[in-house]
Amino acid sequence: MTDIDVIIRGAKVIDGTGNPWFYGDVALTGDTILDVQPAGRIPAENAREIIDGTGMVVCPGFIDIQSHSIIPLMRDGRCLSKITQGVTTEIMGEAWTPAPFGGRIAGTKPSMLAIDGADDWSDRMRGWSHFRDWLDAMVDRGVSPNGGSFFGGGTLREYIKGMEMERLSDDEMSAMKRVMAEAMEDGAFGVSFALIYPPDVYMTDNE
Repeated sequence: MTDIDVIIRGAKVIDGTGNPWFYGDVALTGDTILDVQPAGRIPAENAREIIDGTGMVVCPGFIDIQSHSIIPLMRDGRCLSKITQGVTTEIMGEAWTPAPFGGRIAGTKPSMLAIDGADDWSDRMRGWSHFRDWLDAMVDRGVSPNGGSFFGGGTLREYIKGMEMERLSDDEMSAMKRVMAEAMEDGAFGVSFALIYPPDVYMTDNE
């Protein structure tokens, strides 16, 4: 076998396929899994480091499909509370996203970030005229988990209509479609509404 950086030995291995767990060894080189075998089957002499996994679990990272880690990631890109639970992918964007900022979104909106050390992001957020500006800022700053996001539906409606309860006009509907299309070109997976919160709750079936 190729030289091995690390062998994790004797852990409970859950492979993510739905199969039952088993006691096994996992061989790693860099960020690549070289092999997974029942315990004791991978020769240790080729390994630079052996980690005793007794009493521990080795498994693929978990995906939080409805993450609310936007502000925590701004406070501390390590996101230790999630990483230490095994969450390696965050899917964000239910109802609200910090970008794009503009249109009819109130000037006080960035104050949502003015908590626990995230307030320095408020000024930056005012310049995020495109959905990708937020994503790029996270990459530039550095975050531990993988991340992706829907476009917050409340943000989309507020961008076009503010917090008004009325139906959208034809022109406003066209503008909403344009802003949504731009966000998806920027990397949004789609749009995600939370219909119990304003302004999402003001939406009609047509929207």
